[in-house]
Amino acid sequence: MLNYTAGPTGQRLLDSRMFGKLICGPVGGGKSTVALMDLLHRSVLQVAYNGVRHTKHLILRNTMAQLKATVKPMMTTWFETLVQRRMGVWKLTDQIFEARFKLPDNTVVLSEFMLMAADTPDDVRRLLSLEVSDAWIEEGREVDEDVMSGITGRVNRFPARLAGGVTYPGVVVSTNAPPIGGFWHKLMTSPPKNWEIFMQPPALLEDDSLNPDAENLENLAPDYYDNIVEGKSEEWINVYLKNLFGQGDSGKPVYRETFKKSFHTKKGLRPVTQTKPMVIGMDNGLTAAAAFMQQDARGRVNCLNEAYVPEGVTMGVESFLDKILIPKLVVAYPGFKRENIIFAIDPACFQRSQVDEKTINAAILQRGFKTWRPPTNDPERRVQAVELLLSRQVDGGPGFAFDEENCPHAVNTMNWGYRWKKKPEGIVSTEVEKNHYSHMGDGIQYGALFYSTHGALEAGTQWTGRQQARKIVARPYVYA
Repeated sequence: MLNYTAGPTGQRLLDSRMFGKLICGPVGGGKSTVALMDLLHRSVLQVAYNGVRHTKHLILRNTMAQLKATVKPMMTTWFETLVQRRMGVWKLTDQIFEARFKLPDNTVVLSEFMLMAADTPDDVRRLLSLEVSDAWIEEGREVDEDVMSGITGRVNRFPARLAGGVTYPGVVVSTNAPPIGGFWHKLMTSPPKNWEIFMQPPALLEDDSLNPDAENLENLAPDYYDNIVEGKSEEWINVYLKNLFGQGDSGKPVYRETFKKSFHTKKGLRPVTQTKPMVIGMDNGLTAAAAFMQQDARGRVNCLNEAYVPEGVTMGVESFLDKILIPKLVVAYPGFKRENIIFAIDPACFQRSQVDEKTINAAILQRGFKTWRPPTNDPERRVQAVELLLSRQVDGGPGFAFDEENCPHAVNTMNWGYRWKKKPEGIVSTEVEKNHYSHMGDGIQYGALFYSTHGALEAGTQWTGRQQARKIVARPYVYA
């Protein structure tokens, strides 16, 4: 049989039993081989019927030329060249590899690996008439959403239930990082419950040096990445070597250069004490969002939790406070006194409404919390406040950390969701794109302004919804 050892990310994919699995990584990371081995693994796992483990695997890419240039040679290498005895043969069409081999329990594995393109309408029609066990989509970012949706309905169809059914049906996808805003990007950042996403380490680090934790290095030439990086654009390097989502038709993420997910996210961040204020950086509006922050004893600002109006839903700020934010506070931090919670909010929240002359500031105060008015609402100053915290280090770690389990929306906001607007002519502007993540981005900025303005707060400091006046102290003087 094969002598194959997967990397750490690939092994997690092989161990997973989710219906949908996607592995994303840099070129040279071995993700295509992992996907092929996943299909072979399913072949062996298939329950035998009359002594035969029979499966049909669909292998899909955008064009047949791409399949024959990439997947077919790889299959030939693994199934014919690197084994003592060939595991099967290519059929006359040269698009189906029929694998046949015996296992130690004397059952026979009989698997068909079918190469199919999804380039033309005829290709798609043929695809939607197939009955297969499972499917592998190679370079998923190139395949349309409709094709992907159609594939999920064609798997788990062979063998029929009368012949034992499919032991492990599903879809596996291998791809480079897709562009922001598209179908694949949404699937990877908000996967369905029956999908699991596997991200390989980047090939290059932020300083463009080789990442020692990159996978599959042992199977690459020592100068592999040195050669392919020459002459490539920054965007190409970000996508294909650093495993970052591409810009696509969207603007550049605001914190692309300063927020590093691997560095600025932590697990299990907890409040240090209830005497230290918790700061809620909140943006108002019909799709309000808030980030729960607290500075610990070492001076690090931790984003502990989040609250936001779900995408596609609108509600007033008071409803957001009563139905989403305050219940989140009560459940996540029971016993935390409201007088120790400070809302850093948009300066516009202190202006009276023309309808009922109420302010959002007053609504927050009425619920027993304190508020703070930022000294500025200048977008440039707000971004600078966040980047000031991101650039800090505390004990060799981040000076601004996000809990990756409790703050997924805030992490996505910092990583790619909060981005500059792209003009029709393709120029990236200095105006932020209004989307589902912009409100969280604004809320984080108001919280960052609070800490960049005041730093660590002493327990017991009183807040009244405005900045404290400077204490007047008598000084000695002389006439001159």
